[in-house]
Amino acid sequence: MSSNAKSFTISPAVLPLLIGSLLVFLSTLFLGQWTSSGPTLFPSYLVNPDMNRVLPSFLQLPSTPEEVALPAIAILILGLGLRWVPLNNWTRLIVKLMVPVLAARYLTWRLTSTLNFHHWTSTVFSLTLLGLELACHISLMFYTFQTIWSTDGQRQKEADRHEKRVLAGEYSPSVDVFIPTYNEPAYIVQRTVIGVQTMNYPNKTVYILDDTRRPEMRDLAAKLGCEYITRPNNDHAKAGNLNNALKQTRGELIALMDADFVPFRNFLDRTIGFFSDPKNTLVQTPQNFYNPDYHARNLGLTDVMPNDLEHFYGTLQSHRDVANSVICCGSSYVVRRKDIEAIDGYFTKCCVEDYQTSIKLLLNGARIVYLNETLSMGESTRTFIDFLDQRLRWLQGNFQVYFCGKDLPIWRLNWIQRTFLVNQFIHCFQSVFRFGFLVSPIISLYSGVAPFVAPMSEVVYYFAPFWFLLLAIHGWSADYRSSQFWAEVHEVTFCFPGLKRLSEMLREPFGKVSKVTRKGVKAEGKNYNWPQNLPLILLLTLSLGGLGLNLYGSFIGWWPRPGINLLPQYFWVSYNAIILTVAILSSIDQPVRRTLDRFPLHTNCHLLIDGQSHRAVTIDVSEQGARVTLFDKPHWDRTPNTVALTLGQNAGQAFHHGHKTTSETSNIVASVIRWASDRAELQLEFTHIPLCAQRQLIESLYCDHNDWKQRRKLGGADALIALFLSIIQLRPILKRYSD
Repeated sequence: MSSNAKSFTISPAVLPLLIGSLLVFLSTLFLGQWTSSGPTLFPSYLVNPDMNRVLPSFLQLPSTPEEVALPAIAILILGLGLRWVPLNNWTRLIVKLMVPVLAARYLTWRLTSTLNFHHWTSTVFSLTLLGLELACHISLMFYTFQTIWSTDGQRQKEADRHEKRVLAGEYSPSVDVFIPTYNEPAYIVQRTVIGVQTMNYPNKTVYILDDTRRPEMRDLAAKLGCEYITRPNNDHAKAGNLNNALKQTRGELIALMDADFVPFRNFLDRTIGFFSDPKNTLVQTPQNFYNPDYHARNLGLTDVMPNDLEHFYGTLQSHRDVANSVICCGSSYVVRRKDIEAIDGYFTKCCVEDYQTSIKLLLNGARIVYLNETLSMGESTRTFIDFLDQRLRWLQGNFQVYFCGKDLPIWRLNWIQRTFLVNQFIHCFQSVFRFGFLVSPIISLYSGVAPFVAPMSEVVYYFAPFWFLLLAIHGWSADYRSSQFWAEVHEVTFCFPGLKRLSEMLREPFGKVSKVTRKGVKAEGKNYNWPQNLPLILLLTLSLGGLGLNLYGSFIGWWPRPGINLLPQYFWVSYNAIILTVAILSSIDQPVRRTLDRFPLHTNCHLLIDGQSHRAVTIDVSEQGARVTLFDKPHWDRTPNTVALTLGQNAGQAFHHGHKTTSETSNIVASVIRWASDRAELQLEFTHIPLCAQRQLIESLYCDHNDWKQRRKLGGADALIALFLSIIQLRPILKRYSD
């Protein structure tokens, strides 16, 4: 096209008109094709064979309904009984060997007896769905055999043994602790630095790696007594920042904490002992979170729902450790300096550095260890948009691995490590599979084309046992810290954004992406996230509309009542509608009015009010305020305006690194927000926190393994109940917030 040619643009007003015209045309075509057999685009007899066909002799069903239902009932009982089966390598082997057996049973029936070749449209539809299923089955078989053996028990025993040597001073290598920061607020970075300084291990040097050259970060480093490193540019994002720090530091080991992660006191005690074995290059620990992720917060399930990454960190990584295929996850790990320098530092070609760097280490003969213990906690994404932004960046980073060529020769890994890469590649297309499984029953409902030919009895006999087994094993093998139902909710919410990013990556794998996830997010009102939710709302409307049209038309006699053979299709549509509803509700962001989380910390404290000392106990505490109950019930003529608060057992005393401080420097000045005289309860907002009190506060809230930091468990039945409660309560829509 010449430079003088006029560009062609479509007016914003034209696009809705085009879409509306297309919908009217399709609706007219659809209504015009209705027959006495039902509201479908094609008559059923034209595109579908007789459901009552003869099965091969080896697939014949039992003669009674009870015998047909027996396998499904047996698997249900087994699934319930798994709660009392101890979880170890041998029980996993025995139970998981059932998966390929029932998968083979199901696929034999599926391949020989359910394909619809009655019409060319039926053939295309049926084979497309089969192709999606087969891809998922390949991934399932990889996953099943890759997740039998785990190193959990072995690594914890090793950590116990190594920790004794570290605490005794028999092994004490120098450690440089890197805290890379890009745009995180100063209070978040300060929290992390204080947490890192609190770690028991003495032979460490703490560095803030400031990638935005902010004066406040330099001042913060001076204030807290840690080192500060910056650079003149932002080349290669986080990887470039880390490589710049490598050149300016000398510690034998490097521990890395993202700016929003806070380690426990014993983080280094539990990890660095592994490096006494020269074969070990990197020790990765789980990333757990002190705040609920977006879906639990939006649905009001913060007390019961685990984080969506629990399955990866709590289950998958330990299994990858067996095959020396652990993924470095960018934070909460320790690496040997000479090994990272041997591969020329962190990998810079991709949009993320962690996964690719771990592969490069493995290619260099490294051994990566996974210690499945919660030794740090970080900030989870607080909004649906931030969740999508983060996961899309991870998706692109994972996808780029397969396009790095000689820079990352993954074909040189051993065969078992390559199986993990193959399965990871299949998983990159999860949005395609989920889209296919969402739209297939809708297409069938409106077109009349059956993607598979099977009466309800066969579905119960062949599919139901296999499905029930997968549901039961998913929860049991993850120690009930994740659920297949909620995994599907996450896949649905990610489906359309993932499809869009996948289409972009297929054209340009190394296209631009966001650099970091927002932290310290605040939002005053709800956000319905219409651009992301509209495709899901459309699918839900089509599902419920098609199902309602069929059932209502049959009820009033427009067409014959649906036979039992249509129940599989109706069940599939209904199940998808439930998952879609929960996915939409979970994506409606509720207001985020607190940037600092409140924790149920119960500790003794003392209040100085109008010159009088009062003993009290905290009910909950944040870095911004506290709720306390006084042991006595004072009778004030007026509610006090300000108080001085001292946390801890000793009145007016705080301790930091063994140095006693005076009460004047450890007192927190707070305003009284609310006084409940009947409960002797004060609501406080901190107005002035001295540095030593700030340290004490952060150490109490973030640096110990408190009860509220335990990993949450949610069984299969509990997950299903929570799923339905989310729909019944409609909390994200109905809940109102005061201005």
